[in-house]
Amino acid sequence: MIDYYHSPRWSSEAPDCALPLSFDQYSNCSHNCAYCFSQYQRMLIKGKGRQDYVNHKCKSVNVESVKRLFNNERRTQYSEFIKNKMVLQWGGLSDPFCFFEKKYGVGLELLRFFKEIDYPISFSTKGTWWLDDNRYTELFKNNKKWSVKITIITTDKNKALKIERGVSTPQKRLLAIEKLKKLNCGDVVLRLRPFTFGLSDLTYKDLITQASNHGADALSTEFFCFDYRMRPENQIRLNKVVGFDCAEFYKRFSTNKGCPLRLNRNVKREYVYEMRDLCKKLNMGFYVSDSHFKEMSDSGCCCGLGDGWNYSKGQFTEAAVLCRKNQIVTWPEIEKELHHFKNVKYALFNEPCERRSRFLDFTVYDYLKYLWNTPKESQSPYRLFEGIMIPFDKDPNGDLIYKYNKERE
Repeated sequence: MIDYYHSPRWSSEAPDCALPLSFDQYSNCSHNCAYCFSQYQRMLIKGKGRQDYVNHKCKSVNVESVKRLFNNERRTQYSEFIKNKMVLQWGGLSDPFCFFEKKYGVGLELLRFFKEIDYPISFSTKGTWWLDDNRYTELFKNNKKWSVKITIITTDKNKALKIERGVSTPQKRLLAIEKLKKLNCGDVVLRLRPFTFGLSDLTYKDLITQASNHGADALSTEFFCFDYRMRPENQIRLNKVVGFDCAEFYKRFSTNKGCPLRLNRNVKREYVYEMRDLCKKLNMGFYVSDSHFKEMSDSGCCCGLGDGWNYSKGQFTEAAVLCRKNQIVTWPEIEKELHHFKNVKYALFNEPCERRSRFLDFTVYDYLKYLWNTPKESQSPYRLFEGIMIPFDKDPNGDLIYKYNKERE
């Protein structure tokens, strides 16, 4: 029996994620980026799975099974989401166009299928080789329902090579933006994530300007979070490139004590405002995936998709943006967009066993409503965005009403 990789999956960031259904066609990624967050999750796998990841072995999804899933041939936890053709995030834990795809081509077969059923997708990649392959580019040509995010975090090709092994140079990735723009597909987004101090802060203005010159429609940014589960050799690589001890830097300037460490709002503020103003000048969309300053995004999809895309609006980033625009936001504004989560069990999510057992009978809808009305919870709108949304009253149904806290800007 063939051992297939199981995907898609719900993102654990669903409370504030516009693209909660995440897909990867492979269990591994051929790139070796020192900052990669997915390595933390995969290094927790026990036994053979962990060794396969470390040794860059991979397995693929069952293509026919994925086709049956997206044809809704059987009722699943994803059925409502898929039936409504809500945007799929392709590239959650692996790069869809890394060299595993060049070798095996499983993604190509699925791209043909998704093109046939006219399914909207947001891709996240550092790959460039596929844009010189007509088999792939013909599928993207004039396909307005497929958006691509190209990850670049510096214009310094020498430093990029040290931190992003197995990846094309930043200059080739800028050319990839230009090639995508010429294909006339959906929005092309510069993904400046993770914004890494000692690296991204040295070239970010030039990077954004060059991306705009090559045709990028928008910027999506998020600051690097330090995780102690990072492999020691990657910590060493990262420290050498940025020129300081990241662990000490993050301990000093982070507000939280858990894992991962997230830099405080004050450290990031000047860079966020500079990026926003530059994007406005260049007529680019501006989106922040970081929990700090998410409210400044042009829409509730921090991956760079505007309001016209069919992304999930039943989540807290949408609430934060609405709160900034209207000064208040209510639960009914979010609840009306949560139809795809009303029958999905929260216990299906990738969460610690203790937490899953605590909410065993909750649907995701129930859980999000609980978070909305429980400000002390770490994933509540109040704590998640560090006080940019403040609960100040209740509506007639007893649900909290949040107001915008301009002092936290």
